[in-house]
Amino acid sequence: MKSIFKQKLLCETACGHDGKLGNLLKLIKIAKKCGAQNIKFQIFKTWERALPNTKEWKIFSKLELTDTEWKKSIEFSKKNKLKVFADIYGNDSFNISNELNVDGFKIHSEDFFNTYFIQKVLERKKPVLLSVGGTYRSELYELVSWLFKKKKLNKNTFLVPGIQIFPTPLKDHYINEIIDLKNKYTKFGVKVGYADHISGDDPISEIFPFMALSAGADFVEKHFTDSRKFKRTDYHSALDQKQLNLFINTLNNLDCVFKKLGPFSINENKYRKMFKKTIVLSNDKFIKDKIDAREINFVKNTTVSSSLFSHTVTNKKVIRKLTKTSPLNLKYINQNIGAIIVVRLNSNRFPDKALKKINGVPAIILLIRRLKKIKSLNSIILATSSNARDKKLKKFADMEKINFFQGPLTNVAKRYYLAAKKFKLDQIVRITGDAILVDELMLTKAIESQIKNNSDVTFIKNMPYGTAKEIMNFKTIKVISQKSKKKNNTEYLEWFLENSRNFRVNYIKSDYIFDKKIRLTLDFKEDLVLFDKIFRYFKDKQADFILKDVIKLLKKKKSMIKINSFLTPKFKKNDINTEIDI
Repeated sequence: MKSIFKQKLLCETACGHDGKLGNLLKLIKIAKKCGAQNIKFQIFKTWERALPNTKEWKIFSKLELTDTEWKKSIEFSKKNKLKVFADIYGNDSFNISNELNVDGFKIHSEDFFNTYFIQKVLERKKPVLLSVGGTYRSELYELVSWLFKKKKLNKNTFLVPGIQIFPTPLKDHYINEIIDLKNKYTKFGVKVGYADHISGDDPISEIFPFMALSAGADFVEKHFTDSRKFKRTDYHSALDQKQLNLFINTLNNLDCVFKKLGPFSINENKYRKMFKKTIVLSNDKFIKDKIDAREINFVKNTTVSSSLFSHTVTNKKVIRKLTKTSPLNLKYINQNIGAIIVVRLNSNRFPDKALKKINGVPAIILLIRRLKKIKSLNSIILATSSNARDKKLKKFADMEKINFFQGPLTNVAKRYYLAAKKFKLDQIVRITGDAILVDELMLTKAIESQIKNNSDVTFIKNMPYGTAKEIMNFKTIKVISQKSKKKNNTEYLEWFLENSRNFRVNYIKSDYIFDKKIRLTLDFKEDLVLFDKIFRYFKDKQADFILKDVIKLLKKKKSMIKINSFLTPKFKKNDINTEIDI
């Protein structure tokens, strides 16, 4: 989930205005001038925070601003393009803040037990910061689980640890608290921030926030003031204008290091090319010779990169004559290449779709016959689930004289892995049972590219929906099978594979020109209607026509595209957890 805090800093004025509008407007100008994007005010009525005739009443009554003054302050902040957050302390301050359309609310720790008030604020569906300073974990769990059960938590609810003791000693700030809260409470859909209250005179006050952000805090709160020498209210942990300006500049410069881990950068790829050694042989080898571990060396070669582990080529046969010191490439080594068709019959959307007849032939048979046209394949494996009902697919495998395998029902990556392991595959062509018009011509090119580039996975781009498949090596499916965080999401394997942080990803692109609305996958009855029309048009029961023929047909008969083009995928990429724990 994206955080609302594009700039991971919430500038806190607290009561540093000393109850004077002019001072608050000055602080707003300072925040803007220093480059802040978010500002937070403490909006309250004195009776919300103190009892009459007490020391606290005397303090807060002098700091209270009028509704009109808050209106001017918030309008001025928004004019300066600042997002405004409000500390609120009861219904009156909540109503004022709500009417003035602040961007988010913070509920102080003093109102932690006021569950109905918290619920009321959350119902506004705006960001809500829950201060958890001075709260026992049993209390925190009670509140969060109660709100979760009531379905009141929104995607921008933040738990904010941190206490204020004017100033708070460094020893009472805990980086591990951020980590612990994230580990235990993000399952409820909440995020974590941190309220830093280290003395503004202490240089660590400008270091600790970066530690908190590195630990996973979505933002940090920092008090600020115009000048610490004035010793205004709440100045103790505040940065002055010069400090704030330097802090924000540093934060902006470091923003790039807090981004979510993504694909390899240009410089990471450059580094890899510069420094990774390439495997070579110390002796000449001839066709069918095996590679001995003692013949393997590694040398620097910035023009050729093989990315082959020594243990993966040991005892492999070479398929051409090799001279010593030449870079070793997979295209010189015997590779067992197999297509694994993953299919099951208990589909919720379209049960038994693999058995449905297209021009009088079961869909799965047409798919198998298409794959048989790929000459570089050593084997084809029909991999279904261990469900007893799926065993009936064996007769089709036997009929077409291909291999048959049964494995896990929901963990599709493990099914691929176990099938590949059983049949000792080095390279796997991943085929789903709904890909009736998989393109054997582009798959042949993809296999060649995969081996030539020693890639972990090769994708085919610019393909009609449902016809683009992948080739991966055995190591890759082993990693996904064993280390994916959500094992039952691996039906959507392509989304795990397309991550250049985890794998060496390779792409080839077709030169096809086609209508992007074309849908060539068997998920619904409408898809079956289209496939049947296509195969009947070509009078084909052997899957002899090629994908380019289909594209030409659909260009000529555009009405056929409308048969199923309105259908949408079951999931989108962002809906699936594709993290791998490596």
